[in-house]
Amino acid sequence: MNVLLTSAGRRTSLAQAFQSAVETRGGQVWAGDLDPLAATLQVADESVVLPPVDSPEYVPMLVEHVRTHDIDLLVPLIDTELGILAEAREQFQEAGCHLLVSQESLLNLALDKWSSLQRLSRADIRTPATWLPNQSTPNDWPDPVFVKPRWGSASRNARQMSREDAARAVAALDTPVVQEVIDASEITVDALFDLDGTLIHYVPRLRIRTKAGESIQGRTLPDDEWAPWLRRVLRTIGDLGARGPVTVQAFRTEPEPTFSEINPRFGGGFPLSHAAGARYPDWILQMCAGASLSPRLGHYTEGLCMTRAYTEWFVEATTLDN
Repeated sequence: MNVLLTSAGRRTSLAQAFQSAVETRGGQVWAGDLDPLAATLQVADESVVLPPVDSPEYVPMLVEHVRTHDIDLLVPLIDTELGILAEAREQFQEAGCHLLVSQESLLNLALDKWSSLQRLSRADIRTPATWLPNQSTPNDWPDPVFVKPRWGSASRNARQMSREDAARAVAALDTPVVQEVIDASEITVDALFDLDGTLIHYVPRLRIRTKAGESIQGRTLPDDEWAPWLRRVLRTIGDLGARGPVTVQAFRTEPEPTFSEINPRFGGGFPLSHAAGARYPDWILQMCAGASLSPRLGHYTEGLCMTRAYTEWFVEATTLDN
């Protein structure tokens, strides 16, 4: 099987995990990105420089690449391309390629931070108190608050501020939401669903340190602390259209965690879960080959820590020009 990771950026560990999974299947891992110097392009078996995600040439180029190089599985890695590719799902199917993207119903919900919180709250899942500025006044908000875009990703334009500053800031933002500040550690959950939305596996991990919204230090958490809440949340998300890898954010509050958001893709800290037993690349390839996987809930290494450092690649400029 041949695999293509798009918007691959710095996801070198994920590329290597897929390389290990395709090794016995006689396949290759391609990495595609707008940046010819993207680190993952240097470690993949093959690479392709792609146009911007919002370019009208993006999907046609990918479909052509899939046909030309017999790509069996396409795995998008950033939020902004998920909906674009989902709309073109039939084109990839006709080209003989599995598109690893959740159903559009979940993609739309995950992109809309306000609606996702409202929907999970209706499922009796605890969420942060949240306000839309055009449906509230600063007097309704606590002090301080957390302000972020209603539609956004990677923690861009999201920050804590005083209520007074927030009242000014929301006027300068398009469709912001205001949330209570939750004084608790942040948890990420890497999960995998099969192609019918059945929950196959998950790993909860503590985000010890982050940079630009991505975990650079973490620790896997005990299943007995998280299992009842996690399985209820994840099965709700599966019913809403989750397929393949999904990342859930939450706060470690009492008496139960507080749900924060859904990211229907591989999370940046997934290498920790992979090392703990989440062999998602291999299981995904099995699913794409038609295998029916049994759930493996609770099967991972607890108390495993991850820390990250910089690694360099050196590429001749003439190589890039070619």
